[in-house]
Amino acid sequence: MKTLIIGGSATGMGVAARLKRNDPSIEITVIQDKDYVSLGACGLPYFVANNFEDKNILIARKKEEFEKTGIKIISNAKVDSVDFKNKTVSFNGQFESYDNLVLAVGAKPIKPNIIGVEGENVFSLTTLEDGVLLKEKILNNDKIKKVVIVGAGFIGLEMTETFAELNKQVYLLEMESKVMKKAFDEEISNLIEEKLIEKKINTLLGEQLVEIKLKNDKVNSILLKSGKEIKADAVLLSVGFQPNTLFLKNSDLKMNDRGTIIVNQKGETNIKGVYAAGDCATSKDFINNEDIYSPLATVASKFSKVIADNIAGKKASFAGSIQSSMLRMFDLEIARAGLTEQMALKNNMKIKSVFIKDKDHTNYTPNQKDLYLKLIINENTREIIGAQMAGSNSSVLRIYALAALIWQKAKVDSELEQIDLPYAPPFSRTVDIIHIALSKLNK
Repeated sequence: MKTLIIGGSATGMGVAARLKRNDPSIEITVIQDKDYVSLGACGLPYFVANNFEDKNILIARKKEEFEKTGIKIISNAKVDSVDFKNKTVSFNGQFESYDNLVLAVGAKPIKPNIIGVEGENVFSLTTLEDGVLLKEKILNNDKIKKVVIVGAGFIGLEMTETFAELNKQVYLLEMESKVMKKAFDEEISNLIEEKLIEKKINTLLGEQLVEIKLKNDKVNSILLKSGKEIKADAVLLSVGFQPNTLFLKNSDLKMNDRGTIIVNQKGETNIKGVYAAGDCATSKDFINNEDIYSPLATVASKFSKVIADNIAGKKASFAGSIQSSMLRMFDLEIARAGLTEQMALKNNMKIKSVFIKDKDHTNYTPNQKDLYLKLIINENTREIIGAQMAGSNSSVLRIYALAALIWQKAKVDSELEQIDLPYAPPFSRTVDIIHIALSKLNK
């Protein structure tokens, strides 16, 4: 039996490695469009910021290490099409057959269809090549003084810190009325915006980029839908991702309007023997069991194990995701798990929420800071369904405890209100912010 995997990032190589452990005799071939595999793309902003110099640190495991285990890797190969009926894949004028196929093609950054988007000093940040190019162009380059970031998502916000550290004047452009509007509720978005103001990031909300004006093929300014024109030397596009599935568009594979491959909790598509996961496929929301698009490395890694086990004949299922995530921007840390209030209301849930401001530890130990927590419960079931935090000093790592409570569908009652959280003056207060929130929800 031969398993063919298209894509060599977290999902693809995760499937390959676990499948080989499950059955060392199985034939596994990976087709990858780069000359490397297992890129830790989440580290790219820190590479550009010159927190470290060796780009190879971003490669979690070299392809030679996989090849030593008997996994065949075809590098620098772009797949043109898949013949699902005859079980063959076409790439670079060649064909490869399969018994089981794993689609792990990831996603590509959305590039707006506007004038000037192909100009010099217009960047994206998804691949290792993107990171190397951006670092080469930006680092120690006095000619690039003003940088526009288009999109205030996770990458966009992380890159505001990067560019500010590199002494650039930063403009952050966001179409929505609030920063991180889809990931966080207004209370946390407000804290992010306050930090951006404090750090002198020029934040433009509710604005849309309509043109990048070039001079000698280089970025000279940007034009907004409102009519504003802003001088700029470089533009970073960070407006989201599109599943990299265009080559599958006219096939029998079931996809949604966005081009996301629809899979069940085993990772199976509508075509027998064909699996998909990661940034090109749907996954399940653990709380409401809806199909969601959650392009997170944690989801890709877990789902890859499920697919490998099912191919090997073991019964495995992806339980779902509560979209747990966190971000550091300057000295502000934010984190979330579960549904936001706006998501819950969209699902017609009757909810109760509290937003608490407290301190991260005792006042007689150094560097005490403000800590914020929003906790949301389903009023009908009393289960915790969402948590959002903001703070500093790693205080938002409390999200781990809250994620576990959401995962276990813990009900808020007098017993949970007494949850035995650890205490020591440098880390917390005797009555922690979590206790305060649970107490208010229990009234």
